[in-house]
Amino acid sequence: MVKQPTLIAIAAVLAILGCEDEPEEPEVIRPVRYVMVEGSDAATQRTFSGVSKAGQESRLSFQVSGQVLDVPINVGATVKKGDTIARMDPADYALQLQNAQASAAQSRAQERNAKATYERTRALYENQNASRQDLDADRTAYESGRAGLEAAHQQIKLRQRQLGYTHLKAPETGTIATVDIEVNEYVQAGELVATLLAGEQIEVSVSVPASVIRSIEKGAEARARFNSLEGKTFAGVVTEVGVSSVGGATTFPVTLRLTEGQDQVRAGMSADVTFIFASVKEGPKYALPISAVGEDREGRFVFKLQSDGDGLGTVHRSPVKVGEILSDGIEIIDGVEPGDLVVTAGVSRIYDGLQVRVPERAGSEPENVAGEQAATTEALVKP
Repeated sequence: MVKQPTLIAIAAVLAILGCEDEPEEPEVIRPVRYVMVEGSDAATQRTFSGVSKAGQESRLSFQVSGQVLDVPINVGATVKKGDTIARMDPADYALQLQNAQASAAQSRAQERNAKATYERTRALYENQNASRQDLDADRTAYESGRAGLEAAHQQIKLRQRQLGYTHLKAPETGTIATVDIEVNEYVQAGELVATLLAGEQIEVSVSVPASVIRSIEKGAEARARFNSLEGKTFAGVVTEVGVSSVGGATTFPVTLRLTEGQDQVRAGMSADVTFIFASVKEGPKYALPISAVGEDREGRFVFKLQSDGDGLGTVHRSPVKVGEILSDGIEIIDGVEPGDLVVTAGVSRIYDGLQVRVPERAGSEPENVAGEQAATTEALVKP
């Protein structure tokens, strides 16, 4: 019988021989994406979402209440100044006008009678056949009748205007954006009937936070990008800057008037408006893609790439101090220098000292951070 220690020794030898037969897997060196840090100019770009609108937007309504008889317009129709927008039943207002005209006729007769009485009394007074008291009384009656006649004339004008208000006309040439009433509907005075877009100038309205509104001035240049127009960008000028927030919000309204592209942009299109501000900070400023910056308990950091030659390199963790979100990435205040190669992808899966493969780029040049990139809004990441 084989002793137990002998069996254990034989098993150990077999295990060693089996391990020697297994081939070792070579370590895989993976490539990384990176960018080269370059200093930006002394300007900061901020982008906000907005909506285009016509230079003049009129919310049309009747100035009197009544039942709608006719609405000859449709959404999208082009109307000229004076064209009919809607008509209201004028019967009640026509009767009120007739009543005012009848009252004026009665006041005219009373005024004429009071005038004749006053003239007779004055003649008698001049011949000392009437008292001063009679003269004053008749003169007061005449002046009262004359005032009553004037009031009756004003009533006629008022009723004529109210009758005219039953016919709503276009105040300017433009396009109908909305029609908010139907035939036979009873509408109140001031109730929205239709929206008219007039004016050749196209504007874009945006809401800007309080931290930025002080940097925007009337007359400043900006540009608006329209995704619905295949990403076309048009220049514009700031025409209005809000001095107070609207509706209790923490943002302020800003209006940009386009100086080009009016023949392509339509009211209601969404746009990304980019403002360019002069930098007030001292020292150089850099921007990196947001994906290049990691964060853990020790703070924000990036991985810098050091080339080892032969297409290989080593990544080293480097702490950074970040600033605001810019149009071309996140602002790096401290921690990088021009010429640094920074890893931009897979930051959470690499570690300090890891050897990586450095891929060749077109023209043997690494990607340039300072180039044009997609605009980044404030809503992405806040430092």
